[in-house]
Amino acid sequence: MSKDFESVLSYSNYTLLENCQRFSSHGKTYFVDKEEMEGFYWNYETDYFRINIHDSFIKRDTFFTMDLKEFPDFLAFSSYMKAAHGECLSPYKALRSKSSFIILNQKQSVRFLLNGQTPFQTVEIDFKRQMIEDYLMTQYQLDLREISDIFTESHKFNAGKLEKIADELLHYHVNSIGSELFYEIKAKEWLSVIINEYYNHQTSSPLNAADDLALGNVSSYIDDHYASNIPQDLLAKIAMMSKTKLKNAFKLKYNMTITEYTQRRRMSMAEQLLETPHLSIKDVALTVGYQSHSRFSSLFKKYMGIYPYEIRNRHHPTNEKNCAQCQHTLCIHKTE
Repeated sequence: MSKDFESVLSYSNYTLLENCQRFSSHGKTYFVDKEEMEGFYWNYETDYFRINIHDSFIKRDTFFTMDLKEFPDFLAFSSYMKAAHGECLSPYKALRSKSSFIILNQKQSVRFLLNGQTPFQTVEIDFKRQMIEDYLMTQYQLDLREISDIFTESHKFNAGKLEKIADELLHYHVNSIGSELFYEIKAKEWLSVIINEYYNHQTSSPLNAADDLALGNVSSYIDDHYASNIPQDLLAKIAMMSKTKLKNAFKLKYNMTITEYTQRRRMSMAEQLLETPHLSIKDVALTVGYQSHSRFSSLFKKYMGIYPYEIRNRHHPTNEKNCAQCQHTLCIHKTE
């Protein structure tokens, strides 16, 4: 990691945690606790890329600016947002859970707003110019204009496939010589998803542009109102389609029904809420739209593979103690 970037972290009040086991010890883990937010940042960097994990709780509405002039070695910043609530203000884009976000480095300043009292968990891979030149321009003969189009457009449809890689990076704790190869493979896999999804969408999308945009509006509405019982008549009006056409087109675009999409959205948010001790499992069920605790538990098991209480026990075992270094319940350090 460059000294300039370390100074940025220090200026933002992040403290390096030695021997922290929350993330892989192959990278560096930092902790911050201030009025705006509390949480962790993990970083692993090579000559080709940098992997970042943000795992925080935003205490109050927070603005921050990312000045890309400070990162001249990087061409693109690609994130998968497991949990996010806010907006990118320049250029405007809503930041939502289970979505991807890409910024091209044009030496601009990018301003964000993160909403208070919400979790913020992202996995990000920043691609250096050297990797883009060696891997895309030299090996695959892509020019900068094509590369710019790929990064600019691909965030619209690659989130689902980036989620799997993001989870693998988030839960990887091996520290060995092979770890370097693992991170290199995952960075290239991430980049390949961006490229392949872009070209697949360009050549094989069965929907016309107007219908594709309309379905995007429907999914965005569900994302914002997932805890409510949304009438399909309303969604049909948003899409300006008949209910039959909407059902068929939605499944064609997202490979799932509207009901399944809504349930998956609810379970994703429930997973984030279960990782905090502030709400009971019954409260989490109500928050994401289920009056029945048993139905919530069975659906969570169906989509997430485990029961809600297993998530709660994994993150908040009864005998857990605060970390001596950062005083955070979820942080574990090696003891000498």
